[in-house]
Amino acid sequence: MQLDDVDVINGSGPFAVDVADVRFLARFPGSDEELWAADIQAGRRGSVCQLFKSVLFVEGSGVASIYGIASPDGYPKGLADGRALGQQAFIAFLRGESARNERLFGPTVRMFSSHGYSSELLATRAYLSARESRLDAGIGYHDTTTGEYILRIVEAEREDAVSVQPRS
Repeated sequence: MQLDDVDVINGSGPFAVDVADVRFLARFPGSDEELWAADIQAGRRGSVCQLFKSVLFVEGSGVASIYGIASPDGYPKGLADGRALGQQAFIAFLRGESARNERLFGPTVRMFSSHGYSSELLATRAYLSARESRLDAGIGYHDTTTGEYILRIVEAEREDAVSVQPRS
């Protein structure tokens, strides 16, 4: 799937993510963290894909994450409201898709270690794949059993959660 191709994926099926126009924006002052941006197209087969322009990612200490994912409400601190609301909308979209995966798979979803954050992880790994990076993925999600907000690092070498095929 390419951003230029089509805006509707045929049939029905899994959630898919495509990443384009990955670019370095800045280094955080006094930190090893870097701010990156990418355009993300995401959706399910049979549905119109959503295009999110200039989604922000943070990289540092061997981990990459969607900027704002560490906050339970997905609202990144330190950004202008318009930009922060865009990040929050993207994170809410991904969280909604993860919840939809849970409904679609039913009780069998618990077989997958990433069931509570599958879409967030897929988007982060797609970004990392577009960057040809082996950084770990930083994820934040609400545990559906306890209601607790959990921050997790998913190692780049783990293939049991979600695998992303590099674009050729």
